[in-house]
Amino acid sequence: MRDETKVQGQERDFGEVLRHELNNPLTGILGNAELLLVEVRRQNLELPAQCMTRLETIAELAVRMRETVRRLSEEWHEQVLPLEGDSPKLEVRS
Repeated sequence: MRDETKVQGQERDFGEVLRHELNNPLTGILGNAELLLVEVRRQNLELPAQCMTRLETIAELAVRMRETVRRLSEEWHEQVLPLEGDSPKLEVRS
């Protein structure tokens, strides 16, 4: 029983580490893409349409990935935590 609890704790820790490791670079990607878009719009800069489209795509895909990580994290917690007898406590940082 003790080994089973240890494995479940490691699974929970792995899920937390994975979520953290994915969210950190996503936050950087999304933040920088959004800052560039704001700067271009505020200063009325003339970027080629293709560049604007690419920046918008980067931001949209980063948001999509962030939502996927959030959803997977929730599913991970639903599967791992009930096995430990804990009530699910989810803290999702974006």
